[in-house]
Amino acid sequence: MSFHPHDFPSRRPLSPDRLRNSLQCTRQYLLERQSPGGGFCFYRGYHLEEPSLADTFHGLSAWALSTRDALPEKAAHAAFVLRHTPEPQPFALYYRVRCLLALGVGDPAAALVREAVRALPLVLPDMGSTALQSPLARLGHGLWLKRHFGVLDEAAIDAGKALLAAEGEEGGYGNPPNLVDTVEALRVLDLCGARVRSITVSFVRGLAAPGFGFQLTPHSLSPSLEITCAGIACSNRLGTTIEFADDALDFVLACQTGNGGYALRPDALPDLAWTHLALRAVNTCLATHAAGSAQAPRS
Repeated sequence: MSFHPHDFPSRRPLSPDRLRNSLQCTRQYLLERQSPGGGFCFYRGYHLEEPSLADTFHGLSAWALSTRDALPEKAAHAAFVLRHTPEPQPFALYYRVRCLLALGVGDPAAALVREAVRALPLVLPDMGSTALQSPLARLGHGLWLKRHFGVLDEAAIDAGKALLAAEGEEGGYGNPPNLVDTVEALRVLDLCGARVRSITVSFVRGLAAPGFGFQLTPHSLSPSLEITCAGIACSNRLGTTIEFADDALDFVLACQTGNGGYALRPDALPDLAWTHLALRAVNTCLATHAAGSAQAPRS
C-alpha cells in the first residue's frame, strides 16, 4: 500500500495547549481501559472484559508517562497480575515483572520467577528472516530480565557480537534493513553492552523524512506511528539529533483518536500498546527539544 502526504492531516501548531489537551484526553482514555476486576483491556466494552498482562503493562506505563497522579485501583491491578501463575517465557515474565515494578508491589513468587528467568535461553534469531521484530523483542525481554535479576552471563556478550556482525552493509537491521527491526536490534545491543557502529547512525539519519519524521526504509515511505516512533527511539539511543523533530511530533499527535488513545495511523483503531509507544515518543521529543533550548545561546 502506498501513501501520499495528502492522505494525512495537515500540520497543526505544536502549542502547549495542544499538548496539554492531548495528555488530558489520553489520561481519560487510560482510566476507561481499566477493568473493574483489575488489569487493563484495550477493547473492553459491554459484556466484554478480557484484561491481559500485556495490556496492563502498557496501560500502567502509559499512565506513568502521562501524569504524576496516583492511578486509581492500584490494589486491584496488583491482585490481577498476581493471579497469573508465572509462565517460563520472556514476554509473560517481562510483563509480570514490569507491572509489579510500576505498581511498587513485591512478588510472592519472586524466587520462582528468578529461576524461570535464569533458565531463559538467549537465542539470536535467524537474521536472514524477513520477520525479525518479534524474535528480537523476545531476546531483548530475556536480556532485560536477566540483567534485572542479576543472572546475566557471557551469552549476552556472544549475542551482541553476533548481532553486530549481522548488520547490513549500508547499516541497519532487517531484510531489507528498516527502522522497525533496527530499533529492536539497538535495544538488544544496548542490553548486551555492545558498541554500535557509525554506519548505524548514518542509516538512521538517512531515513529522516519531512512530514512524518521518518520513513521505513530508503525506498519505502509507508508512514505510521510505529515507524516514526522507531526513528525517534533509534535517534535517542544513538544520541543523534532528529532532523524533522517537529514533523515527527506532529505526526505522532495526529495518530491520537477522538477517545484519547493512539492508533497505528490517523483515524485507525487505538489500543494501549500504540498509546504507550506514542507517549514514549512524545516525551523523548519534548525532552530533546528542552535540552536543545537549554543549550542554545541567548540573544
